[in-house]
Amino acid sequence: MNHLRKAFTLVELLVVIAIIAVLLGLLLPAVQKVREAASRVKCQNNLRQIGLALHNFNDTHHGCFPPGQVTGPYPEAGVYWKQNHGWAVFILPFLEQENLEKQYHLDLWSADPLNQPVISQQLKAFQCPSAPEQNRYYTDWPFNTTTPTGKGACGDYASIWGVDPNYVDILVANDLIQRPGDYRGVLAPNDMASFSKIVDGTSNTILVTEDAGRPALWQNRIRGPDLINNGAPWAGYNNGFYVHGSNWDGTPPWGPCAINCTNDRQIYSFHAGGANALFADAHVQFLSESMTLRTLAALATRAGGEVVPGDY
Repeated sequence: MNHLRKAFTLVELLVVIAIIAVLLGLLLPAVQKVREAASRVKCQNNLRQIGLALHNFNDTHHGCFPPGQVTGPYPEAGVYWKQNHGWAVFILPFLEQENLEKQYHLDLWSADPLNQPVISQQLKAFQCPSAPEQNRYYTDWPFNTTTPTGKGACGDYASIWGVDPNYVDILVANDLIQRPGDYRGVLAPNDMASFSKIVDGTSNTILVTEDAGRPALWQNRIRGPDLINNGAPWAGYNNGFYVHGSNWDGTPPWGPCAINCTNDRQIYSFHAGGANALFADAHVQFLSESMTLRTLAALATRAGGEVVPGDY
């Protein structure tokens, strides 16, 4: 006698589907956490590589770091003409990008058509894997022309130029920062700082940090329009910023929020709870988004003389 196997009833099938859906619902957050943890580690490794490159530049250039920005002429950095350049192009040979470095023209400004083969190159070393829209381009380049002729590959890291001198008085008056003796950072514009100039201590001074997601404006995880001239290209001469904070909703021009309120020339990442930063002694640290602007401003200056809390 043949016994036929009983088929699933509709109710049983729905129960199985419901169980699978519940299991997936429990599993996906765990998978996402693991994926984000891996992305955060990769981001930190990128900054470590950038830190090693900056230190190698220091070792081979008379004990000085590259300038955070050049608005030439600036002979100390090999720029003898009135041209603009960013900090990242100076460390290309120390990131195993010697061929790109050989193609880059310091006698022309960064957005010149002859520099297009370099500035349009996507480099993973400058991209945080947690940032959305990977391999982004800034297409309004040059930004001060009516007919942009080029594009720049975007990056997620920016140099810290120091504390914004235009907002020091108002930030001090509102008790948001301590007045720095020197507002400049290590990678300041038109300045090549040596270790001897980092009076505040190399372990207490930031070189490079995350400013991810550009050219799109991000405020509290909400994407806005693309911005013009916000330092999005890794090779851009304005790929850096002065610390001045923002309002808690991410609106400018200054305010108490130090981290993860806006990527409009302030520290911003797509990691939960904070952002990665590279310090002058080459260590990488995760900065909590609860950090006060006072503490961040102290970490942004190389010789500000501020008191930095030991538990930041």
